[in-house]
Amino acid sequence: MENSRLRKTYLNSIWLIINQVVAFIVSLILPRLIISTYGSAYNGMISSITQFLGFISILRLGVAGASRVSLYKSLAEGDIKKTSGIVKATEKYMQKIGYAIIVYVVILSIIYPYILRGNYSYAEVTVLVVAIGIGTFAQYFFGITYQTLLAADQRLYVYNAVQTVTVIANCVLSSVLIIAGLSIQIVKLCASIIYLINPIFLNYYVSRKYNIDKKCEPDNSALQQRGDVMGHSIANIVHENTDMIVLTIFCNVSIVSVYSVYNLVMGGLRQVLNIFTYSSEAVLGNMWAKGEKDSIRKNLSYFEYMVSSFISIVFPCTIVLILPFVSLYVKGIYDVEYVLPVYALIIIVAQIFFCFRTPYLSLVQAAGHYKETKRGAYFEAAINLFLSVVLVQFVGIVGTAVGTLAANVFRTVQYSFYVSKHLVKRSNLVVAKRMLWIFLNNVVVVLMCYPFTSRIASLSWSKWVVCGIASMVISVICCFVSSVVFYRSDFNGLMSIVKRMFRRKK
Repeated sequence: MENSRLRKTYLNSIWLIINQVVAFIVSLILPRLIISTYGSAYNGMISSITQFLGFISILRLGVAGASRVSLYKSLAEGDIKKTSGIVKATEKYMQKIGYAIIVYVVILSIIYPYILRGNYSYAEVTVLVVAIGIGTFAQYFFGITYQTLLAADQRLYVYNAVQTVTVIANCVLSSVLIIAGLSIQIVKLCASIIYLINPIFLNYYVSRKYNIDKKCEPDNSALQQRGDVMGHSIANIVHENTDMIVLTIFCNVSIVSVYSVYNLVMGGLRQVLNIFTYSSEAVLGNMWAKGEKDSIRKNLSYFEYMVSSFISIVFPCTIVLILPFVSLYVKGIYDVEYVLPVYALIIIVAQIFFCFRTPYLSLVQAAGHYKETKRGAYFEAAINLFLSVVLVQFVGIVGTAVGTLAANVFRTVQYSFYVSKHLVKRSNLVVAKRMLWIFLNNVVVVLMCYPFTSRIASLSWSKWVVCGIASMVISVICCFVSSVVFYRSDFNGLMSIVKRMFRRKK
């Protein structure tokens, strides 16, 4: 069983690395092409529409999270009948969501043009909403059920492999269409059609790999937690989209474009973290279903160390390199100011807290403790929304960053305290010490790297890369030295797992 977990973790990690690298490269190429060809306003508009369409995932996340928790148990026990019932119930619910998406896209296409501030024709905005909405419909109506099954069975490497091909195809086609001078509406419509590849292949793969009885009765009892999961989902969607909504309503789409460029970097960092953590919930869920409490406690400690090391290595480099990156990325574009030092620092610190909660979030979800933790999710969303709406009136985009930071700090502390008290039974000082360790690592690296990166990195992409490599080397050395001093046991344990993964593969 342990070898099977390691093998799946290895495959998930490899394909996730490939997928995330490809996705990040594409996320650099397409927005830059859109900004230079159509302007910052259209880039901001696309980002805004995508975020608004993302609200419909409230419905999807509720049932997907509940079914995933139930699938951990049925898959661990090898109960095909139970698994088939859960898949059937999930599929029926997802079909209802598909119809809801159609209605939502129609309503958004009517209302959204009135939300924008700027001189845009009603027709072009409406068509753009519909074009992007088609891709959202295809994803939720056809593919989410089997993606959930693969996630629960630690086989997301299949999904990531297909997703990688789809992303590359989308990038190539979109780039050709943009360079050819076609309208942004046609570009996004063609991109949406390409994303139909994903659900078609997943349906084929699951049909061949699993003996799912498609004529069985749906097991609706397996989705009984969907209300609590949906509560989390609603709060998460509000929290994660607050900045975009507030900026769209109270500012303009050019400012939204500024937000999207910084969010491009933050999203890239989250994607990199996902490479190391994506399979963790499924592994913890399998352990929880089997009652392996000692294994959970040990692996959670390794998980915490891995995430803390990631933050200690990557984020100080981000602090010293993000402004040079932005200035080079938008070089030659002057329709709005992109280089904002205060905003950059606040949003990076907010992301540090967001990433730090990952081990605790994964264990809570693996254990199915949605009901017990949903109040914290509601407070997080409320804090972010309230502070962002108030502060954006006085300090603009910086106000939304402050709201995000405050909400992330609250939620991270709440999650970590809950896990320590109810799931692994330990002192909260464990979490506090890890936070202090991260803080000291970041301060040391920033003080060492900032003097040369501030003078050199923004001169050219080649110099930015050199500064990035130098900063990364310094971060790795500092993290390694402090790990040997303060977290030698976790370091050795994590290295042992990595060696076993690659030894097993060989």
